[in-house]
Amino acid sequence: VYWVKPSFEPPAVGCLHCKAATMPEEDEELQATMAAVKRHFDAEEFEEALPLVTEAYKAKPGNPLVVRSYIFTLVNVSQWENVLKACKKHEDLEDMDFEHAYSLYRLNRFKEALEILGSRKSKDPEEVARRTRLEAQIQYRLASYDSCADMYGRLHKEDPEDNGLLVNAVAAHVAGEQSRKAMAIVSRNQEALESSYELCFNAACALIDEGRLKEAEAQLARAKQLCTEELVQAEDAAEADASLLEDHEELAAINVQQACVLQRCGKEDEAKELYDKVLRQKPAEGHEVDVTVLAVACNNVVALRSEGKSLFDSLKRINVASKESLEHKLTRRQMVDIACNKILLLLQAHKMDVAKKELEKLRQSYSDHPRVALVQAAMAYREKKSKACEEVLQSYLTSHPDDAQVILPLAQLYAQQHKHEAAVEVLAKLPLSSRTQPTTVEAIVSLYNRQKNPEKAVACLREAIQYWSKNEEETDTLGQVLRIAARVAVQIKDRALAAEVYQSFLENIDGSDYEALCGLVQALSVTDPERATEYAERLQVPSFDHLDAEELEAQPIPKVGAMFSQRRRDRDEEADGKLTKPKKKRKRKIRYPKGFDPENPGPPPDPERWLPKRERSEFKKKMRKRDKHLLRGPQGAITTEDFRKQGPSTAQVEVSKDAAGPSRRSNRKNKGK
Repeated sequence: VYWVKPSFEPPAVGCLHCKAATMPEEDEELQATMAAVKRHFDAEEFEEALPLVTEAYKAKPGNPLVVRSYIFTLVNVSQWENVLKACKKHEDLEDMDFEHAYSLYRLNRFKEALEILGSRKSKDPEEVARRTRLEAQIQYRLASYDSCADMYGRLHKEDPEDNGLLVNAVAAHVAGEQSRKAMAIVSRNQEALESSYELCFNAACALIDEGRLKEAEAQLARAKQLCTEELVQAEDAAEADASLLEDHEELAAINVQQACVLQRCGKEDEAKELYDKVLRQKPAEGHEVDVTVLAVACNNVVALRSEGKSLFDSLKRINVASKESLEHKLTRRQMVDIACNKILLLLQAHKMDVAKKELEKLRQSYSDHPRVALVQAAMAYREKKSKACEEVLQSYLTSHPDDAQVILPLAQLYAQQHKHEAAVEVLAKLPLSSRTQPTTVEAIVSLYNRQKNPEKAVACLREAIQYWSKNEEETDTLGQVLRIAARVAVQIKDRALAAEVYQSFLENIDGSDYEALCGLVQALSVTDPERATEYAERLQVPSFDHLDAEELEAQPIPKVGAMFSQRRRDRDEEADGKLTKPKKKRKRKIRYPKGFDPENPGPPPDPERWLPKRERSEFKKKMRKRDKHLLRGPQGAITTEDFRKQGPSTAQVEVSKDAAGPSRRSNRKNKGK
């Protein structure tokens, strides 16, 4: 998931305080109040102006100027519910439709806002442009990215100096997964790219979607440089203090996107450092990192971890990223990706019931999204229901037959079940642009080879080579396909195909590739020896002029077998019983336990720790119950030895005295039977 920065700032609401001088003179008190309101407006002190304009509105609720000033103040203090109530109360004012629609937009009631904008048309060009901008923003929130991009494109043609319109058009294309259209706009506006860090940022997002990670990294570095320069000017700071702005909230989005690029490049440690840096930023007064940036950072940190690692912390972070308050701030793709990651985490934590509830919510909101079908199939596969997993993927493909995101997992499922024919049939449904990708071509060829069908494997390779040969811009992809074809041709021993592939590589990709030239000579040596000789002449044999032939002939032949003969003699001596030279022991480096400091080892360990407890010097033997001194009998009993020493016991005498008195049983009544 990446965060697209569209720079969607609310359009400026028309200022109304400039008409305060036209207030009728009959009401001097009201005129004085509006004059004070005007002074607060000039100083942009809207909080201070609010009680004054509210008082004026209560006194003159039917005055158009007071109504406009009141609504204008509410808009600037972001009291959207009150704005909506005031606009509904004064629906007769035609020039308040924009404020009415904008309040609905801020309250996430997008369809109602579109109805208000379409209810009454305006002839004022500025008002039309303002309404079009708001409508484009609403279309973006409704995930109608194509219509949003078209509106911003038209607005940019009317006002080419406004780079913000260009930024938003590119953002809409990126959010709609139309990265090629976004890059086409960027390529036509290189001058704006050199001065706008928002445009550089969105261009980097498009490059990431296309897999051009190095170029994306360069664009993000450029965006960070431009943003830092703007911040230095805005903060009136010296250039030497630019490093102090590293934790600025405007740079947080760029840092998260740079971490995303590092994560895709496999540099996970560096990516984690950047994510943690953004998540640890403490919000200062008026300077808080955007919640969408934090949500994406939390999601990407979870995706960075291996399966089953830190599940409790991952679930806590993914819950932060999937709050309901972010529903209208994240793009459609970001919402789906975060929700899918949450379900997968719940599966790893063995919380199947909660995962099923989350999946049901996701299906209700985005039933036609391929990621939803994939998560549902993953849940069935986790429950070891392969048939149900297959049915889920096939049912989605009935309505979306050429969706590569679902076709590839279904083919993988068939391959795991050793249904190679079914896997090939599914991959054949891919569109040509996806079917001829290098990794997909290699998978299809591998399946054909398992079926022992090299003819179809060669046909697949020729189709891919022909497709990429027509696209002159995709030379790197053509080179990858040709390398795969050369490797397959050598495996199936098709010399003609190998010669054709190597020759195409030398002519279209790299004419100085030594490996391809050697492969071409080797392939042609069987099919066309004359051409093989021609190409062999292009091989550059290393020079041996620095060697003296006579000196080499005079030197003795190295005894390669001397080492083996020495080993044989050693074995013979061992068999005869002779002593052999003892082998030298390797000195191994001492491996200390984790966290152990050899310079400060502390107290030595107990030397008797390996002995059984009964053999240790500190062991105290427990007294056995069989000891004669521990025999216990009735109360007053003693051993015979003690009896002889102490004399006769007086127990009998005491018992006889007790017997003279009444016994305890004598006082009890006899119970009847």
